[in-house]
Order: sequence, then structure tokens, then C-alpha cells
Amino acid sequence: MKSSLTCILLFFSIHLVAQASLFDSLHQQGDVVSVELDTDWKNLLRNKRKKQYQPLNMTVYTFGDTLTFPGRVRSRGHVRLEVCQNPSLKIKLKKSPLRAAGFSDLNDLKLVIQCSRGSVGEGYSIREQMVYELHAIYSENYHRVIPLQVTTNQDADQVLRAFLVEDEEQLSERYEGKIPNMRRASTDGINRSAYVNMCLFNYLILNTDWHVFNLHNVEFIAKKGALKLIPIPYDFDYSGFVGANYAVPREELDIASVLVPKWLGKDVSPEELTAACTHFQSRQEVATNFIATYPGLDNRNRKRLLKRMDDFYDLLANEKKLMRLLR
Repeated sequence: MKSSLTCILLFFSIHLVAQASLFDSLHQQGDVVSVELDTDWKNLLRNKRKKQYQPLNMTVYTFGDTLTFPGRVRSRGHVRLEVCQNPSLKIKLKKSPLRAAGFSDLNDLKLVIQCSRGSVGEGYSIREQMVYELHAIYSENYHRVIPLQVTTNQDADQVLRAFLVEDEEQLSERYEGKIPNMRRASTDGINRSAYVNMCLFNYLILNTDWHVFNLHNVEFIAKKGALKLIPIPYDFDYSGFVGANYAVPREELDIASVLVPKWLGKDVSPEELTAACTHFQSRQEVATNFIATYPGLDNRNRKRLLKRMDDFYDLLANEKKLMRLLR
């Protein structure tokens, strides 16, 4: 007991010096984190479209201890509010308890809970988390995620699969930049290699649910000293890789389903596309093995996603077919 207490005190003394955030510390563990959310769930679900904050206590079972942080919670998202039993959540923890526990003031958390109970909703959650992690293989600009097991005061026996997505304030601190306050964007002000990388990644994962102009599922980072913005995609539940039954493509895209690949890059030159493809080809073995061994992925979807990877890399190896994307 004395040894355990010493380890906990040592852990917190390190954080008092380094002032890592709660998110950083949980991510550094590299394991699934158990979390209990205590709030008025009936009110939250009944008024989820209003996206109004209400009181919350979040208990984290980690670091060899049980830590409880008070704060607020509200629903977030758009389509998931309409089609999912469990909405995605935005959590704001109180800063003083975080500081008292040795963490920094970064107190915002984005939580994605499995859309519905049962294996179908759990499968969506596994595959979307996997896409976030796959993105980190292809790009140096990405959101980190933390896998969670969530219980609630409403039903303590029901364990829900979930994950935390790196919030804007956390992201901007890690990249030593800022999140610009804007509602519209143009490809003229974007770092070209990062933009083409994003376009190619979204094409790989069969994601058409994004748009630069209105910042739809694209976040921008203004890195210190950089003249161009860095685009970072997020919210992949409408991608063919996730394969959610509620995901449908926009009518103007003229494709039958989200399982059909569609290139959405704008004004990409052959030279830019070739450079991006070279980078993606250099990551082929790592990315393919990542999917082949990803924990929790069922055999049917693993086979489907590996087939998509094969098709994607066959295209990259065929210059004539590849350049047709730019027409």
C-alpha cells in the first residue's frame, strides 16, 4: 500500500512540474481507460438537440487510483443527434480540480460514444477510432484519440465503447499554433502538401463528408511561423471505412453509396498528386499491417478494408488511371 501511494505521489509530482494535461496523461498510457459519467441522462437525451450544458461528475479509473472531476457536459454533432441513441459529447471540466491533481488547465474533452448499443454500434466505434489512428500513419498533422470504456449513473452495468478525440485547444498546444476563428476558407490559403495528403486520405477511406469552404469536418491549424494553414480532417463516421448504415453520400456527388470512391480534391496538379502518392506508397506496409492486426475489428470488415487497401494501391501504381482523378 505504501509503495502504491509513493508511485501515485511521484506521478503527480511529475505532472506538477511538467503540467501535462489530463488528455496527454491518459494518451501516454497507451491503454483503454475506464470512465464513469454522472449526470442527468434523461434531461441530456431529451434535450440533446439544444446542446445545452448541464452539471457532470467524471470519474477516471487510472494511474492506479480513482479521480473524480466536476464539470459540465452537453451533446454535440449533427446527424448523430438524429440517428444515434447516444450522442457525442462535449465536456468542460473545472480547472481548479485539474490543477489540484497536477494537470494543466486544458479542460475541454470531445467524447464519441458508440452510436447504439450492441455489436453494430460497437463496430462503428471501433472502425472510426481506427480511421483516426490510420490517419496518423499517413500524416504528421492528425488528431490523437484515446479508447474508453464508459459507464453511466443511469445504467452502471452497461459498458459503452467510446473514445476521446483531441480537442482544439489540445491540438493547438501540441502543434504550437492557433485555431483560426473563421467560418470560411479557401484552398489558396492552405499548405498544398497537407491539402493533397488530406484529399488522398479521404479518398482512401471512402470519405466524401468534408468540405474546405465551410470548414465541414476539416479543422485548420495556423502553425507558428507558417504562412499557410494546415488542414486536418475529422469526424469519419460517414466514411465507407466505418460503413455506418445511416451514411449516405450527397446527391450532387452522383455516387450510389459511401462505399464508392470519389475524388474531391480541387485544382490538384499531377506533380502534387504524384508526390502525395509516393508518400502513401512508402506507408503501404505499415498501414496494411495496422488494419490486418487491429484489435476488435471483425473478420468481415477486416477483409473488406484490406480489399479496399489493395484497390487503392493498385490505382496508385497505375499512373494512367491515377491521373484520371484530376479530370
